[in-house]
Amino acid sequence: MTFISKDGKTFFRCKDIEFRNEEDFRRLLGNLIKENVNIILPISEGKEPPRLVFLTREFVVPSGSIDLLGINDEGYIYIVETKLYRSSERRKALAQAIEYASALWSEYSRNPDGFIAKLKEKEPSIAIEEEVSKNIKESVMNGGFGLIIAMDHIDESTEKMIKFLNEMCEFDVYGLSLERYKSDDGVEVVIPKLFPSSLPDVTTESRKKRQWNWETFLDDAKKRGLQEPQIKVLERIYNFSKEITEDKGIIWGKGRTYGTFRVFIEDLFNGEDIYCVYSHGLLQINFALLYPPPEASEDSSKTIELVNKFAEQLYSTGILSEKITDKNYTEEKKKYPNIRPENWMDKVEVFERAVKELIDAMKKSEH
Repeated sequence: MTFISKDGKTFFRCKDIEFRNEEDFRRLLGNLIKENVNIILPISEGKEPPRLVFLTREFVVPSGSIDLLGINDEGYIYIVETKLYRSSERRKALAQAIEYASALWSEYSRNPDGFIAKLKEKEPSIAIEEEVSKNIKESVMNGGFGLIIAMDHIDESTEKMIKFLNEMCEFDVYGLSLERYKSDDGVEVVIPKLFPSSLPDVTTESRKKRQWNWETFLDDAKKRGLQEPQIKVLERIYNFSKEITEDKGIIWGKGRTYGTFRVFIEDLFNGEDIYCVYSHGLLQINFALLYPPPEASEDSSKTIELVNKFAEQLYSTGILSEKITDKNYTEEKKKYPNIRPENWMDKVEVFERAVKELIDAMKKSEH
């Protein structure tokens, strides 16, 4: 039984209310999230709660339409599938959410810029910060998804399935229930419950969040079928990265799917990453971080000149497929261009020379 009270003395009994249909449930859930966005986000003990920065309905992927898609301020992507408990389809909810996650990953893991463009097309009024945008792309490439099954009631068997999937699979799974009550005087009460309410407690080694290093990165590259010549190129670019940063400017990723390392020079470009290398051979160049922001002071003209020269070198040698300058780098696919192995690995010497010249020229211009 559920009771509500306005003064702590007089109580009104509330009766259960059934949702008329799934659309009724989805509409209430969407409105509730809009006003209380964090109800779908798990909270880690001892950490600041995450913040939802993007939410949209009916996000289309090749296999169908995701009921609700949300993204938190760390770039983590939540796929919400709604069902009513009384529906005969409820047993398919988890399978459908997994299918949508698979479709999203298949469509955009090699084209994360396309995913960002689709988000902006869906919700043009929402601004996504550069750092969040970068994290979103990494989530898409690494399968950084949380699947949420939202129903009016989560039973014990569904909770067991959620526990099993969290233990065995590469993604996180949650159940969100909405209990709905109404008092005789017309006051409606909605109680949301997230299961589990914090990040899943995982014991299986393969499911724990990974901290990559060179050995695991190399092992993953081999498992993905990269051949010996490609492995040697990865070894070369890694050693080059250690050399230019004096072994201080490499950050290893924590993605569950792909190994990554980011490369930066502490005193250049505000310490932002110059490029990122993935264990499946992709090379990402971070022009959005290399070019000064539009509001930068006039003395940034030298930086613009040098980055333009760097981009021109990569374009003229065929590493970049499109010409990038300070005038057009803000186009989504030119902010962080992703270069396939076949387009850069046989030109690794050219890439290294261009990076070295950029770094040397930047250091010289600052003295």
